[in-house]
Amino acid sequence: MFIVSIVLLILAMAAAYKLSAGITRPLSELARTMKYVQRGEFGQAVKAMPRVKDGHSEVGYVIGVFEQMTHRLRHLIETEFETNLRRRNAEYKALLLQINPHFYNNTLEIISGLAAMKREDLVMDATEALAQMMRYSLNLNSDLVRVSEEMDYIRDYLFILRLRHEDRLSVTVEEDAEARGLTIAKFILQPLVENAVKYSLEKEGTAWIGIAARIRDGRLLLSVRDNGIGMDPVLVRDLLDGSRKGDSASVLSSEGQSIGLRNVLSRCRLMYGERFDLDIHSRLGEGTTIELYLPVVRS
Repeated sequence: MFIVSIVLLILAMAAAYKLSAGITRPLSELARTMKYVQRGEFGQAVKAMPRVKDGHSEVGYVIGVFEQMTHRLRHLIETEFETNLRRRNAEYKALLLQINPHFYNNTLEIISGLAAMKREDLVMDATEALAQMMRYSLNLNSDLVRVSEEMDYIRDYLFILRLRHEDRLSVTVEEDAEARGLTIAKFILQPLVENAVKYSLEKEGTAWIGIAARIRDGRLLLSVRDNGIGMDPVLVRDLLDGSRKGDSASVLSSEGQSIGLRNVLSRCRLMYGERFDLDIHSRLGEGTTIELYLPVVRS
């Protein structure tokens, strides 16, 4: 009986080892593989997928089905990601094309008036500024530019506006040296400056515009201030809520107020997502300050 017991114990241990090697161990490895899939690490999951020897059909079937499901899930997620990326890119391009540079027509009228007045020196300066702006706007190689490039574009734009409005327009531009080399989305300042000039000139006296680019709390701050007519609190709340939602479709079909500002906010939300933040400070009859907080991007 003692010998028989020893033999049965050995057989039981062998059966347990075989069960562990053929079923328990592959299932434990499969559980670890599932953790990779849960974290979205599909490449690691495929490498860690357990291999089952012939003869373990149930376990092999489960692992085989899970491996196929992993490959299919990875393909579907990558396809969905690429589709969303293309859709967001199309929305961004549509928003970018919505920015209609009305000032081009006004600039040509200014140049025509200067030519009629025989002001050849100002005609040359205005034409050169316009050419630089068109060179910048027609460069479609990238949607990203350096802060210094965007600010130079704004300076050319303001130079032409000063020719038109003369002493009625006063502008201050401030830039941090570190901020100049950072990268931002293209054409996010010009619509803000255009609105600031427009609504500041509606008041009597001198229109004052302040533009700044600086680093604050580890983020890039772009601000545009004016002494214009201000914004209604309801409109300010609507702009802030719309910025958080990032509904670009409504902006493209909108015919209401602040189209240029809404366009900028939608493009910033598409470009930067949750890393984009916005502050609007405005008082009726006193002016408005718009602050865009962007992530620091150096290349």
